Amino acid sequence: MKKRNMKKYLKRMLITLLVSYFIYSIFINLGYRNHIKQSQEKNYEHLRTISVIGDNLAHRLEIFMQIPIEQEDEKKDQLFDSWRVVRGESRSIKSYLSSMYTIHMEDKIKEWNLLQYSLFHADMFLDDMTNKFLKNKSYRISDEDKEKMEAVISVYRNVSKEAEQESVDIERLLESIQEPMLVIDDYYSDALQKTYNKEKDPPIMGVLFTKYRLLHMYLLLVHSSNAF
Repeated sequence: MKKRNMKKYLKRMLITLLVSYFIYSIFINLGYRNHIKQSQEKNYEHLRTISVIGDNLAHRLEIFMQIPIEQEDEKKDQLFDSWRVVRGESRSIKSYLSSMYTIHMEDKIKEWNLLQYSLFHADMFLDDMTNKFLKNKSYRISDEDKEKMEAVISVYRNVSKEAEQESVDIERLLESIQEPMLVIDDYYSDALQKTYNKEKDPPIMGVLFTKYRLLHMYLLLVHSSNAF
């Protein structure tokens, strides 16, 4: 009699645990999906903000490049003010780039990673120019630096143009900035190859999904042990 009651008790407990696990999994999955959606929307918001900042950066960089360097002594304040704005906008862009969670972009993770890499390296070039100006105590630039500055302007103009669209297409944006990025970054061709080489892509989402299920199992075990 006791043995029969024990079997019934264990059977009920097993059913209760399975139902609890099923309901818990649904709520966790819904919460996770909502978190992913919010993160994706925030990434697009950051990109649109970057487009506005980048457009102003490009404008100020154009002004900087139009100032006759032969009149550097006379125009030093103007050069300083223009570059100060460029530096400030560059720092703001870095801040928004750092706040992006590209891992939440699902099947577009590679493209968002490349976009983040591209804009970081465009800003790194501007940092290098700041250091060069400080070292040389002059705002004179070489033909190569001028070409790269024009490429930075092109990058942010294209980002701004894409952000104005009703629906942002990351692949189209990457295609539009590819040529100027090849001018800015000597290793950009390697980044392109790694991004679009599908055979070498790690199964990121598969690993995350496995960890996600393991976490569920662990929490279930903790829950069941507390029930006893």
